[in-house]
Amino acid sequence: RVGAERAVASAARCLADDDLAAAGPLLQSIALPRATRDEARKHKGLLAEVREALLARLPEADVEPERLVRFGLRTVLIIAVTIAVVFTVITTIQFDLVTAALATAAQEPLWIATAFGLGMVTFLGSAMALVAFAPIRMSLWRVTLVQAASSFVALAAPAGVGPAALNLRMLTRRGIPNALAVASVGLVQVSQLITTIGLLIVLSLVSGTQEPLTMPSPTVLIAVALLIIGVTSAMLVPRVRQWVLARTVPVWKQTWPRLVQMMGQPRRLLVALAGNLLMTLGYLGAFDACLAAFGYQLSPIDLAVIYLFGNAAGALAPSPGGLGAVEGALITGLSGPGHVPLAIATSVVVLFRALTYWGRAPFGWLAMRVLQRSGEL
Repeated sequence: RVGAERAVASAARCLADDDLAAAGPLLQSIALPRATRDEARKHKGLLAEVREALLARLPEADVEPERLVRFGLRTVLIIAVTIAVVFTVITTIQFDLVTAALATAAQEPLWIATAFGLGMVTFLGSAMALVAFAPIRMSLWRVTLVQAASSFVALAAPAGVGPAALNLRMLTRRGIPNALAVASVGLVQVSQLITTIGLLIVLSLVSGTQEPLTMPSPTVLIAVALLIIGVTSAMLVPRVRQWVLARTVPVWKQTWPRLVQMMGQPRRLLVALAGNLLMTLGYLGAFDACLAAFGYQLSPIDLAVIYLFGNAAGALAPSPGGLGAVEGALITGLSGPGHVPLAIATSVVVLFRALTYWGRAPFGWLAMRVLQRSGEL
Protein backbone atom coordinates (compact mmCIF):
# COMPACT_ATOMS: atom_id res chain seq x y z
CA ARG A 1 0.00 0.00 0.00
CA VAL A 2 2.90 2.41 0.70
CA GLY A 3 5.29 1.25 -2.01
CA ALA A 4 8.40 -0.90 -1.99
CA GLU A 5 10.97 1.66 -0.81
CA ARG A 6 8.90 2.94 2.11
CA ALA A 7 8.02 -0.60 3.17
CA VAL A 8 11.66 -1.69 3.20
CA ALA A 9 12.69 1.47 5.05
CA SER A 10 10.02 0.78 7.68
CA ALA A 11 11.19 -2.82 8.03
CA ALA A 12 14.82 -1.69 8.36
CA ARG A 13 13.91 0.45 11.38
CA CYS A 14 12.39 -2.57 13.14
CA LEU A 15 14.58 -5.47 12.09
CA ALA A 16 18.27 -6.28 12.21
CA ASP A 17 20.07 -6.54 8.88
CA ASP A 18 20.38 -10.33 9.18
CA ASP A 19 16.66 -10.72 9.77
CA LEU A 20 15.89 -8.35 6.95
CA ALA A 21 18.12 -10.29 4.56
CA ALA A 22 16.59 -13.59 5.67
CA ALA A 23 13.12 -12.29 4.77
CA GLY A 24 14.13 -11.59 1.16
CA PRO A 25 13.85 -15.17 -0.22
CA LEU A 26 10.48 -15.57 1.51
CA LEU A 27 8.81 -12.61 -0.23
CA GLN A 28 6.46 -14.82 -2.24
CA SER A 29 2.69 -15.01 -2.53
CA ILE A 30 2.64 -18.55 -1.14
CA ALA A 31 4.23 -17.36 2.13
CA LEU A 32 1.77 -14.51 2.73
CA PRO A 33 -1.50 -14.62 4.67
CA ARG A 34 -4.57 -14.83 2.45
CA ALA A 35 -5.60 -11.16 2.86
CA THR A 36 -2.09 -9.91 2.07
CA ARG A 37 -1.75 -12.38 -0.79
CA ASP A 38 -5.01 -11.24 -2.38
CA GLU A 39 -3.98 -7.61 -2.12
CA ALA A 40 -0.51 -8.27 -3.52
CA ARG A 41 -2.05 -9.88 -6.61
CA LYS A 42 -3.72 -6.56 -7.43
CA HIS A 43 -0.26 -5.00 -7.81
CA LYS A 44 1.68 -7.23 -10.19
CA GLY A 45 5.43 -7.06 -9.75
CA LEU A 46 5.20 -5.50 -6.30
CA LEU A 47 7.04 -8.31 -4.51
CA ALA A 48 9.84 -8.13 -7.07
CA GLU A 49 10.10 -4.39 -6.43
CA VAL A 50 10.33 -5.05 -2.70
CA ARG A 51 13.17 -7.52 -3.27
CA GLU A 52 14.98 -4.96 -5.45
CA ALA A 53 14.58 -2.27 -2.77
CA LEU A 54 15.86 -4.73 -0.20
CA LEU A 55 18.85 -5.54 -2.38
CA ALA A 56 19.58 -1.81 -2.83
CA ARG A 57 19.75 -1.43 0.96
CA LEU A 58 21.68 -4.69 1.54
CA PRO A 59 23.75 -5.38 -1.61
CA GLU A 60 25.29 -8.54 -0.13
CA ALA A 61 21.90 -10.13 0.64
CA ASP A 62 20.62 -13.11 -1.32
CA VAL A 63 16.99 -12.37 -2.18
CA GLU A 64 16.44 -15.11 -4.77
CA PRO A 65 13.08 -16.79 -3.96
CA GLU A 66 13.32 -20.12 -2.19
CA ARG A 67 11.21 -23.08 -3.26
CA LEU A 68 8.17 -23.11 -0.98
CA VAL A 69 5.24 -25.53 -0.84
CA ARG A 70 1.93 -24.82 0.86
CA PHE A 71 0.26 -27.83 2.46
CA GLY A 72 -3.40 -27.21 1.72
CA LEU A 73 -6.46 -29.36 2.33
CA ARG A 74 -5.95 -31.31 -0.89
CA THR A 75 -2.38 -32.22 0.06
CA VAL A 76 -3.47 -33.35 3.50
CA LEU A 77 -6.25 -35.47 1.98
CA ILE A 78 -3.83 -37.07 -0.49
CA ILE A 79 -1.43 -37.96 2.31
CA ALA A 80 -4.28 -39.31 4.46
CA VAL A 81 -5.73 -41.41 1.64
CA THR A 82 -2.27 -42.75 0.73
CA ILE A 83 -1.62 -43.77 4.32
CA ALA A 84 -5.07 -45.43 4.49
CA VAL A 85 -4.45 -47.35 1.26
CA VAL A 86 -0.98 -48.47 2.37
CA PHE A 87 -2.32 -49.52 5.78
CA THR A 88 -5.15 -51.48 4.16
CA VAL A 89 -2.78 -53.22 1.77
CA ILE A 90 -0.28 -54.10 4.50
CA THR A 91 -2.95 -55.46 6.86
CA THR A 92 -5.00 -57.44 4.33
CA ILE A 93 -2.49 -58.86 1.84
CA GLN A 94 -0.54 -62.02 2.50
CA PHE A 95 2.89 -61.00 1.30
CA ASP A 96 4.16 -64.55 1.08
CA LEU A 97 1.52 -65.20 -1.58
CA VAL A 98 2.48 -61.99 -3.38
CA THR A 99 6.14 -63.01 -3.37
CA ALA A 100 5.26 -66.44 -4.69
CA ALA A 101 3.07 -64.89 -7.41
CA LEU A 102 5.83 -62.53 -8.55
CA ALA A 103 8.24 -65.46 -8.66
CA THR A 104 5.75 -67.29 -10.88
CA ALA A 105 5.45 -64.27 -13.19
CA ALA A 106 9.25 -64.10 -13.47
CA GLN A 107 9.09 -67.51 -15.13
CA GLU A 108 7.04 -65.97 -17.96
CA PRO A 109 9.49 -63.43 -19.46
CA LEU A 110 7.65 -63.42 -22.78
CA TRP A 111 4.48 -62.02 -21.21
CA ILE A 112 6.51 -59.44 -19.29
CA ALA A 113 8.33 -58.35 -22.45
CA THR A 114 5.02 -58.18 -24.32
CA ALA A 115 3.47 -55.99 -21.63
CA PHE A 116 6.45 -53.61 -21.65
CA GLY A 117 6.49 -53.44 -25.45
CA LEU A 118 2.77 -52.69 -25.65
CA GLY A 119 3.22 -49.96 -23.04
CA MET A 120 5.90 -48.35 -25.20
CA VAL A 121 3.67 -48.58 -28.31
CA THR A 122 1.16 -46.27 -26.61
CA PHE A 123 3.58 -43.37 -27.20
CA LEU A 124 3.17 -43.86 -30.94
CA GLY A 125 -0.64 -43.95 -30.65
CA SER A 126 -0.74 -40.74 -28.63
CA ALA A 127 1.63 -39.06 -31.11
CA MET A 128 -0.54 -40.05 -34.08
CA ALA A 129 -3.57 -38.35 -32.53
CA LEU A 130 -1.67 -35.12 -31.87
CA VAL A 131 -0.11 -35.08 -35.35
CA ALA A 132 -3.57 -35.53 -36.88
CA PHE A 133 -5.12 -32.66 -34.91
CA ALA A 134 -2.15 -30.26 -35.00
CA PRO A 135 -2.77 -27.18 -37.20
CA ILE A 136 0.67 -27.55 -38.82
CA ARG A 137 2.64 -30.45 -40.26
CA MET A 138 4.74 -32.11 -37.54
CA SER A 139 7.29 -34.89 -37.42
CA LEU A 140 5.76 -38.09 -36.04
CA TRP A 141 9.12 -39.06 -34.55
CA ARG A 142 9.50 -35.74 -32.68
CA VAL A 143 5.95 -35.89 -31.37
CA THR A 144 6.52 -39.49 -30.24
CA LEU A 145 9.56 -38.32 -28.29
CA VAL A 146 7.39 -35.71 -26.58
CA GLN A 147 4.89 -38.39 -25.57
CA ALA A 148 7.76 -40.47 -24.22
CA ALA A 149 9.04 -37.46 -22.27
CA SER A 150 5.61 -37.14 -20.69
CA SER A 151 6.20 -40.47 -18.92
CA PHE A 152 9.05 -38.80 -17.05
CA VAL A 153 6.99 -35.69 -16.28
CA ALA A 154 4.20 -37.99 -15.00
CA LEU A 155 6.40 -38.80 -12.01
CA ALA A 156 5.70 -35.29 -10.68
CA ALA A 157 2.45 -34.23 -12.39
CA PRO A 158 -1.13 -35.51 -11.98
CA ALA A 159 -2.35 -38.04 -14.54
CA GLY A 160 -3.06 -36.42 -17.90
CA VAL A 161 -1.62 -33.05 -16.91
CA GLY A 162 1.97 -33.82 -17.88
CA PRO A 163 1.27 -34.94 -21.47
CA ALA A 164 -1.13 -32.04 -22.06
CA ALA A 165 1.38 -29.50 -20.74
CA LEU A 166 4.22 -30.86 -22.89
CA ASN A 167 2.03 -31.02 -26.00
CA LEU A 168 0.91 -27.45 -25.42
CA ARG A 169 4.48 -26.26 -24.97
CA MET A 170 5.62 -28.05 -28.11
CA LEU A 171 2.87 -26.43 -30.19
CA THR A 172 3.46 -22.94 -28.83
CA ARG A 173 7.23 -23.29 -29.35
CA ARG A 174 6.45 -23.82 -33.02
CA GLY A 175 4.66 -20.48 -33.23
CA ILE A 176 1.08 -21.72 -32.92
CA PRO A 177 -1.14 -19.20 -31.07
CA ASN A 178 -1.94 -20.27 -27.52
CA ALA A 179 -5.72 -20.44 -28.10
CA LEU A 180 -5.30 -22.70 -31.14
CA ALA A 181 -2.76 -24.86 -29.33
CA VAL A 182 -5.11 -25.29 -26.36
CA ALA A 183 -7.96 -26.20 -28.73
CA SER A 184 -5.81 -28.80 -30.50
CA VAL A 185 -4.66 -30.41 -27.25
CA GLY A 186 -8.23 -30.35 -25.93
CA LEU A 187 -9.45 -32.00 -29.11
CA VAL A 188 -6.94 -34.82 -28.60
CA GLN A 189 -8.29 -35.45 -25.10
CA VAL A 190 -11.93 -35.31 -26.23
CA SER A 191 -11.22 -37.71 -29.09
CA GLN A 192 -9.54 -40.13 -26.69
CA LEU A 193 -12.65 -40.10 -24.50
CA ILE A 194 -14.96 -40.69 -27.47
CA THR A 195 -12.75 -43.50 -28.77
CA THR A 196 -12.67 -45.17 -25.37
CA ILE A 197 -16.45 -45.09 -25.05
CA GLY A 198 -16.83 -46.48 -28.57
CA LEU A 199 -14.32 -49.23 -27.84
CA LEU A 200 -16.24 -50.23 -24.71
CA ILE A 201 -19.44 -50.54 -26.74
CA VAL A 202 -17.71 -52.66 -29.40
CA LEU A 203 -16.07 -54.93 -26.82
CA SER A 204 -19.40 -55.41 -25.04
CA LEU A 205 -20.90 -56.60 -28.34
CA VAL A 206 -18.15 -58.93 -29.50
CA SER A 207 -16.81 -60.31 -26.18
CA GLY A 208 -17.28 -63.99 -25.50
CA THR A 209 -16.43 -67.08 -27.47
CA GLN A 210 -19.68 -69.03 -27.67
CA GLU A 211 -22.06 -66.33 -28.80
CA PRO A 212 -21.46 -63.34 -31.08
CA LEU A 213 -23.18 -60.98 -28.65
CA THR A 214 -22.28 -61.39 -24.97
CA MET A 215 -23.00 -59.04 -22.10
CA PRO A 216 -20.40 -58.37 -19.41
CA SER A 217 -20.53 -60.32 -16.18
CA PRO A 218 -23.32 -59.36 -13.74
CA THR A 219 -20.80 -58.00 -11.25
CA VAL A 220 -19.33 -55.64 -13.84
CA LEU A 221 -22.82 -54.52 -14.87
CA ILE A 222 -23.70 -53.79 -11.24
CA ALA A 223 -20.45 -51.85 -10.77
CA VAL A 224 -21.10 -49.79 -13.91
CA ALA A 225 -24.69 -49.14 -12.81
CA LEU A 226 -23.53 -47.99 -9.37
CA LEU A 227 -20.96 -45.71 -11.02
CA ILE A 228 -23.63 -44.17 -13.26
CA ILE A 229 -25.97 -43.69 -10.29
CA GLY A 230 -23.16 -42.09 -8.27
CA VAL A 231 -22.23 -39.67 -11.06
CA THR A 232 -25.88 -38.80 -11.68
CA SER A 233 -26.49 -38.20 -7.97
CA ALA A 234 -23.41 -35.99 -7.72
CA MET A 235 -24.60 -33.90 -10.68
CA LEU A 236 -27.83 -33.18 -8.79
CA VAL A 237 -25.81 -31.22 -6.23
CA PRO A 238 -25.61 -27.60 -7.49
CA ARG A 239 -22.08 -26.99 -6.26
CA VAL A 240 -20.75 -30.18 -7.87
CA ARG A 241 -22.61 -29.40 -11.10
CA GLN A 242 -21.16 -25.89 -11.21
CA TRP A 243 -17.67 -27.25 -10.56
CA VAL A 244 -17.98 -29.75 -13.43
CA LEU A 245 -19.43 -27.18 -15.81
CA ALA A 246 -16.71 -24.65 -14.96
CA ARG A 247 -14.09 -27.15 -16.09
CA THR A 248 -15.80 -28.73 -19.07
CA VAL A 249 -17.64 -25.87 -20.79
CA PRO A 250 -14.51 -23.74 -21.48
CA VAL A 251 -12.71 -26.78 -22.93
CA TRP A 252 -15.71 -27.61 -25.12
CA LYS A 253 -16.00 -24.02 -26.37
CA GLN A 254 -12.34 -24.03 -27.35
CA THR A 255 -12.51 -27.51 -28.90
CA TRP A 256 -15.78 -27.32 -30.83
CA PRO A 257 -14.63 -24.88 -33.58
CA ARG A 258 -11.50 -26.97 -34.14
CA LEU A 259 -13.62 -30.15 -34.27
CA VAL A 260 -15.93 -28.63 -36.88
CA GLN A 261 -12.88 -27.70 -38.95
CA MET A 262 -11.51 -31.24 -38.68
CA MET A 263 -14.79 -32.72 -39.94
CA GLY A 264 -13.80 -31.61 -43.41
CA GLN A 265 -10.57 -33.63 -43.19
CA PRO A 266 -11.66 -37.29 -42.84
CA ARG A 267 -8.14 -38.60 -43.42
CA ARG A 268 -6.88 -36.79 -40.33
CA LEU A 269 -9.82 -38.04 -38.31
CA LEU A 270 -9.00 -41.61 -39.31
CA VAL A 271 -5.36 -41.15 -38.29
CA ALA A 272 -6.46 -39.74 -34.93
CA LEU A 273 -8.91 -42.62 -34.45
CA ALA A 274 -6.20 -45.16 -35.28
CA GLY A 275 -3.80 -43.48 -32.85
CA ASN A 276 -6.35 -43.41 -30.03
CA LEU A 277 -7.22 -47.06 -30.62
CA LEU A 278 -3.55 -48.00 -30.67
CA MET A 279 -2.96 -46.22 -27.36
CA THR A 280 -6.00 -47.68 -25.59
CA LEU A 281 -5.49 -51.19 -26.95
CA GLY A 282 -1.80 -50.95 -26.04
CA TYR A 283 -2.61 -50.35 -22.38
CA LEU A 284 -5.33 -53.00 -22.39
CA GLY A 285 -2.96 -55.48 -24.02
CA ALA A 286 -0.25 -54.72 -21.46
CA PHE A 287 -2.76 -55.20 -18.64
CA ASP A 288 -3.93 -58.47 -20.15
CA ALA A 289 -0.33 -59.66 -20.62
CA CYS A 290 0.44 -58.97 -16.95
CA LEU A 291 -2.66 -60.96 -16.01
CA ALA A 292 -1.63 -63.81 -18.32
CA ALA A 293 1.81 -63.89 -16.68
CA PHE A 294 0.06 -65.13 -13.57
CA GLY A 295 -2.09 -67.65 -15.44
CA TYR A 296 -5.37 -65.68 -15.37
CA GLN A 297 -7.61 -64.38 -18.13
CA LEU A 298 -10.70 -62.16 -18.26
CA SER A 299 -13.16 -61.43 -21.04
CA PRO A 300 -12.25 -58.34 -23.11
CA ILE A 301 -15.15 -56.26 -21.77
CA ASP A 302 -14.43 -57.16 -18.13
CA LEU A 303 -10.76 -56.37 -18.62
CA ALA A 304 -11.58 -53.06 -20.33
CA VAL A 305 -14.07 -51.94 -17.68
CA ILE A 306 -11.66 -52.76 -14.83
CA TYR A 307 -8.76 -50.99 -16.52
CA LEU A 308 -10.78 -47.91 -17.49
CA PHE A 309 -12.20 -47.75 -13.97
CA GLY A 310 -8.66 -47.63 -12.61
CA ASN A 311 -7.64 -45.10 -15.26
CA ALA A 312 -10.59 -42.87 -14.34
CA ALA A 313 -9.68 -43.08 -10.66
CA GLY A 314 -6.15 -42.00 -11.51
CA ALA A 315 -7.42 -39.07 -13.58
CA LEU A 316 -9.52 -37.83 -10.65
CA ALA A 317 -6.71 -38.14 -8.13
CA PRO A 318 -4.37 -35.13 -7.93
CA SER A 319 -1.38 -37.32 -7.06
CA PRO A 320 1.46 -37.72 -9.60
CA GLY A 321 0.43 -40.22 -12.26
CA GLY A 322 -2.65 -41.07 -10.21
CA LEU A 323 -0.32 -42.87 -7.82
CA GLY A 324 -2.25 -44.82 -5.20
CA ALA A 325 -5.65 -44.27 -6.79
CA VAL A 326 -4.84 -46.31 -9.91
CA GLU A 327 -3.35 -49.19 -7.93
CA GLY A 328 -6.23 -49.27 -5.45
CA ALA A 329 -8.90 -49.16 -8.16
CA LEU A 330 -7.26 -51.86 -10.29
CA ILE A 331 -6.74 -54.18 -7.33
CA THR A 332 -10.35 -53.65 -6.26
CA GLY A 333 -11.60 -54.33 -9.78
CA LEU A 334 -9.56 -57.49 -10.25
CA SER A 335 -10.27 -58.95 -6.82
CA GLY A 336 -13.97 -57.95 -6.89
CA PRO A 337 -15.66 -58.12 -10.28
CA GLY A 338 -12.71 -60.00 -11.79
CA HIS A 339 -12.76 -62.74 -9.11
CA VAL A 340 -8.95 -62.82 -9.03
CA PRO A 341 -7.44 -63.70 -5.62
CA LEU A 342 -6.34 -60.57 -3.78
CA ALA A 343 -2.67 -61.57 -3.63
CA ILE A 344 -2.60 -62.33 -7.36
CA ALA A 345 -4.52 -59.12 -8.17
CA THR A 346 -2.01 -57.10 -6.19
CA SER A 347 0.90 -58.78 -7.96
CA VAL A 348 -0.68 -58.16 -11.38
CA VAL A 349 -1.18 -54.47 -10.65
CA VAL A 350 2.33 -54.08 -9.20
CA LEU A 351 3.80 -55.68 -12.33
CA PHE A 352 1.58 -53.63 -14.66
CA ARG A 353 2.47 -50.31 -13.03
CA ALA A 354 6.15 -51.23 -12.84
CA LEU A 355 6.21 -51.86 -16.59
CA THR A 356 3.93 -49.07 -17.84
CA TYR A 357 4.64 -46.31 -15.31
CA TRP A 358 7.95 -46.68 -13.50
CA GLY A 359 9.75 -48.71 -16.15
CA ARG A 360 9.17 -46.15 -18.91
CA ALA A 361 10.44 -43.18 -16.89
CA PRO A 362 14.16 -43.65 -17.82
CA PHE A 363 13.22 -43.60 -21.51
CA GLY A 364 11.16 -40.48 -20.84
CA TRP A 365 14.17 -38.82 -19.23
CA LEU A 366 16.32 -39.59 -22.26
CA ALA A 367 13.61 -38.23 -24.58
CA MET A 368 13.36 -35.08 -22.48
CA ARG A 369 17.11 -34.51 -22.74
CA VAL A 370 17.05 -34.96 -26.52
CA LEU A 371 14.14 -32.55 -26.92
CA GLN A 372 15.70 -29.93 -24.66
CA ARG A 373 18.98 -30.04 -26.56
CA SER A 374 17.16 -29.68 -29.89
CA GLY A 375 15.06 -26.79 -28.58
CA GLU A 376 11.72 -28.60 -29.00
CA LEU A 377 10.80 -28.05 -25.32
